[in-house]
Amino acid sequence: MLFKIIKSTILVFILLIFHFSNIIFSAEIIQDNYEVFAQKQFLKEQIANKNIGDSIFFGKYEQNGIIHDGKEYVEWIILKIDDNDDSAILISKFILDCYPFNGFSENVTWENSSLRNHMNSVMLSEMFNESELACILPTFLLNSPNIFNGAYSGGPTYDYIFIPGIDEMIAFFSNDNFINEARLNELKRPSKKRMCYATNYAISKGVRVVGENKENSGAGNYFLRTTGLPGRRRWFGNVYANYFQAFVSENGSIVPEGTGINSVDDGIRPMVQISY
Repeated sequence: MLFKIIKSTILVFILLIFHFSNIIFSAEIIQDNYEVFAQKQFLKEQIANKNIGDSIFFGKYEQNGIIHDGKEYVEWIILKIDDNDDSAILISKFILDCYPFNGFSENVTWENSSLRNHMNSVMLSEMFNESELACILPTFLLNSPNIFNGAYSGGPTYDYIFIPGIDEMIAFFSNDNFINEARLNELKRPSKKRMCYATNYAISKGVRVVGENKENSGAGNYFLRTTGLPGRRRWFGNVYANYFQAFVSENGSIVPEGTGINSVDDGIRPMVQISY
């Protein structure tokens, strides 16, 4: 008899634990869903009545270089708004970090680069919390060949966070997509639209910027996803390179021939696609 009572008590205890565990689990799901909903509302309110070229805030990243005071909100420029599915394409207003496109000078495209792996793992988790990550859409990237010299830039990829390619420079920073020799030459000229300033943190990590007391002081160069033009072995500051990556210079001109793929002084200017 005593054994049956003990057995029944244990069974009731187990059922109670299971019941309350389900309640807690359900509460956590509701809380998670609410946080995602609140984040999307926050983005929706920011984007409402905004135009292409305006900016919003989303996520946090170290920017002022003072680590102990925490991360700062990231400011993004709106490149495209799609009202049909409540999505938008954004690019960071500032160069946020400094990281080699690839750790070694080898024949690597964005698809298999060290930078892509770093951005879609370390950088992504450092910049966004769980509710913010739920608002980021994986973006299909065609990774077209270099329009200037035909250099192969890798196969298509899906990425949550990425850097622009020459294609995005043309699509979002030009008046139209019509390409001829004159337009290609224009892309290699200085441009205020493409020029970008680096954060103090990015400068501390090594981004090459225009010096003080000069026009556009603090503007930096940043990598593009597009492969540069392979050439002879060249010395870049403190590393040799046999392979090259296109980039945007401190004055906003596109340099299609590129810098060393393992260069250590080129900036990172992220892009994301969000749902709100």
